[in-house]
Amino acid sequence: MRKLLFITFATLGVLLSAGVSANAADKAAVGYLYTTLNGEGENAVVRFSRYKNGTIGDETAFWTGSKGGANRGAGGDAFGDFDSQNAINIIDNYLLAVNAGGHDVTVFSINHASGNLKKIANVASGGERPVTITSQPVAGSNSKYWVVVGNQWNNPNVQKGGAGEPAIERYPNDAFIKNGHKSKVAARNIALFSFDTKTGALILKSVIDSYTGTNGGPTAVDFSPNGKSLAVATWGIAHFGTATPSLKEQKPSRVYVYDFNAKTGATGNRRFYEEAGIAGSIGMDWAPNSVNLLVTNFNLTVEKRDHSVTVLGVSADSVSKVQNFGTGDGAGDVDEACWMLVNPAGDKAYASSFGTNVISVFDLDKRGRLKKIGRGKETVNAARAKGTPAGDTKDMFIVDKDFYVIGAYQTYTLSHYSIKANGTLKLVKQYDVDTATEDSGPGTYNFLGLAGYSIN
Repeated sequence: MRKLLFITFATLGVLLSAGVSANAADKAAVGYLYTTLNGEGENAVVRFSRYKNGTIGDETAFWTGSKGGANRGAGGDAFGDFDSQNAINIIDNYLLAVNAGGHDVTVFSINHASGNLKKIANVASGGERPVTITSQPVAGSNSKYWVVVGNQWNNPNVQKGGAGEPAIERYPNDAFIKNGHKSKVAARNIALFSFDTKTGALILKSVIDSYTGTNGGPTAVDFSPNGKSLAVATWGIAHFGTATPSLKEQKPSRVYVYDFNAKTGATGNRRFYEEAGIAGSIGMDWAPNSVNLLVTNFNLTVEKRDHSVTVLGVSADSVSKVQNFGTGDGAGDVDEACWMLVNPAGDKAYASSFGTNVISVFDLDKRGRLKKIGRGKETVNAARAKGTPAGDTKDMFIVDKDFYVIGAYQTYTLSHYSIKANGTLKLVKQYDVDTATEDSGPGTYNFLGLAGYSIN
């Protein structure tokens, strides 16, 4: 049973989902949505039918035979939470999902009409704790793709310790935070695979790069729209559970960019951006111009709270900051913006905030620059349902005039919004993910990824 904190919220979800089933019983699905449980036991991909009016129903779980990555006993007050974007990748009639605790990737075939999945294989990820996956076609091929998997390994962090707060805590321990793993960790890497849509075979080709223990592991991997660049966002070492994150305890996150040859799979010309006071670059999406990267940043020092979103310009020899913004109700918020999504038209960008459970909306111009929607310096925000506990909102997905976001860490929900003409959002319904029923509080599940497709 869920904690009392969620009884009213969960009851609302049950009533709404029952209404969806009744109204949609005689309607054909127009598409499907998928997320992963990423619980403490076996991982599952959960499918939802999507109907013409944007409502969802017909929830079905497809088990991977591998382990999720949730672990409530890890990391003190973090209850094992770790973050990433792009944990599910749909290629033609296949779905690839990472299993963070099983250190592998499950390949499913998709019945395009029904949305049902059939497991083909679990393939070792090339490292430990795979959390993010991206793909693009092999140049000149009609059936082959390059796939990159980001293996996070772990996310060391520091908690508390500010004035008037409990004593500082360092995870996994003081020695690691001070001196540990300054050299590269083989299991914390990005790995290159080939994928064949004729056979469903996912084959490891090489490890592109590995990362040190003190500069954080991958949180998101993403090919540029033109296929010529591969971007990797990383954790640093965050200092949270405090009103005053310390530069002495934090280590900055990085955003790496590599040149990529879509014919051979070769990478090179590694460059990166980092900034003191930003310790967790989690969400990331390219602007359509393949030049600018839009990045959401968790765990900011007081001086950098107007850096919840950064726009990075990518050139042949550098990655540099072009713009920065606060999200939520203002630049001073401890908002914890963590996920970034550009809409299919390429003219709007959405940042979802884990801490305050809001989605901030921006205009995106053809130069790849952002502009806040709203009066003055305020960003327009769409809230989750009333009563949503702080620390819940993660991945987003857009299809047609509908916007979806997962309550990934506490409420275990999927929220549906309608998209207005100016790109702002209106909450329509909230759906309880019934497969996630055996929880006893935060971190029992840690949903990863949200993806989908339309049938026609």
